Amino acid sequence: MELKEYNFEKTPYLEHTRDWFLLLAWTGSRFSDLEKISKTDIKDNFITFRQQKTNNKVTIPLHPVVKEILDKYEYHLPDAISNQKFNDYIKEVARIVGFNGKESITITRGGKRVTENYQKWELISSHTGRRSFCTNMYKRGLPTLMIMSISGHKTEKSFLKYIKVKQEEHAEMMAKAWASMYN
Repeated sequence: MELKEYNFEKTPYLEHTRDWFLLLAWTGSRFSDLEKISKTDIKDNFITFRQQKTNNKVTIPLHPVVKEILDKYEYHLPDAISNQKFNDYIKEVARIVGFNGKESITITRGGKRVTENYQKWELISSHTGRRSFCTNMYKRGLPTLMIMSISGHKTEKSFLKYIKVKQEEHAEMMAKAWASMYN
């Protein structure tokens, strides 16, 4: 919501980038698919298209944020830019909005595990929108198969690797589920 509410009117390229990111985050689409969606793909509050990567047909309900952005642009999205340029701009957007939390990333480099620290804004990219959609819907308790039907993941195994949920978050989700079952 912070991202959605931030006023970028004086910098239209950042406003467009923010709007594109919100579309990614509320549709679960890949950047390559979103840039190809046209007004004819949107009917009766659903977006239907074939994914470029998998050729799967997906149907996505229009979230209120998506509808608001589509209305803003009269269902003609701003001209697409390259994915690389988008990734540069979305980092700028996130930095301005204040996504400054620290994140530690551990990778294996040369056979050794190395932990590097980043600001959150440094890690955001177009793919973050899609991953955020999947993770956020999962954390809200939507069934994995329902989310996968929108994201286009073919196996639950690949989907569960894809989402980013910490062990503590799984425990909290379980506690909430138990509270609703036994209260």
